[in-house]
Amino acid sequence: MVNTRSEGSGTVPDPVAAQLAAIASSFESLKADVAALKHQSDQSKGKGPGNHCGEDGESSWNNNRHFRPYNKIDFPTFNGGDPRGWVLKAEKYFRYYQIPEEEQVDVASMHLEGDALDLFSWLSTDQPIQFWDELVHAFQRNFGPAEFQNPDEHLCSVRQTGSVQEYRQEFAKRSSRVTNWPDHCLLGVFLNGLKDEFKADVRIHKPQTVYKAMSLALENESKMTAARSGRSSGWNSGVKTHPNTMTSQTSVPTQSNQNATKPIPRLTETEKQNRYLRGECFRCGDKYGPGHRCKVGTFKLLEAENEGEEPVVVTEEEPKAQEAIGSRD
Repeated sequence: MVNTRSEGSGTVPDPVAAQLAAIASSFESLKADVAALKHQSDQSKGKGPGNHCGEDGESSWNNNRHFRPYNKIDFPTFNGGDPRGWVLKAEKYFRYYQIPEEEQVDVASMHLEGDALDLFSWLSTDQPIQFWDELVHAFQRNFGPAEFQNPDEHLCSVRQTGSVQEYRQEFAKRSSRVTNWPDHCLLGVFLNGLKDEFKADVRIHKPQTVYKAMSLALENESKMTAARSGRSSGWNSGVKTHPNTMTSQTSVPTQSNQNATKPIPRLTETEKQNRYLRGECFRCGDKYGPGHRCKVGTFKLLEAENEGEEPVVVTEEEPKAQEAIGSRD
């Protein structure tokens, strides 16, 4: 401050000095206002001290939510079924946008469809639903699990009947209804419900949490599926080649049998004599003469491949015997 009065004198204050003092005071006040604005700006940007901490920090964070339009959240729609998931999302929506309690039922009712909307309309006819807890209770009573069903017993009875992913979803659904269950109890129930083909492989790794056991079960299922598909493809490739080989092997004698002539029974001595008198060959029955060659000369080789029939053995001495008979006569 500028001293406007001389020491030991009673002179009148200088007007210029008074103006300077007023300007200095205004400047100090302006500095304080700028510091306060800067502090408030730092808090809104998440840089100031005490952000999100304590009641003042939480209030400042909530009051600045409307400055973030990119965080727009849509209210969930409910059309029936288990209402637990919908209730959880709706309550988070109410907290995020600070919806007053007297407006929560109106906001929720605008997002009801199907059976849920029909139930709300029917209940509102007799007595309007004014509070959120009343609406939640009505939906749980009409769409939730049966009241006589014990959640703890329902969880203990869970068993894997399909894939590991389906079992994991069912386990999570049932475990969400129980409270105060220790982690090691949840782990034991999950392992006990696995199929035998996965149970031993998961237990050998000694998982400490349910989430680790779920991960091991999914990994084991993937390995088993890959191994089965590999064995299946290898078996199919063998089947494709094997019948073709057998067909090619059996087709030759089949075609040969069709072209082969039915064998002639062995002749008795009387029949041989009669053929000789008629000038016929003992083997084929055709007219016999010098240089004669039977048409069924290869019959002996073909008949050796037919199973179940006794092959006819034809010796090479028969034509010579026929010549001997002719020369003897």
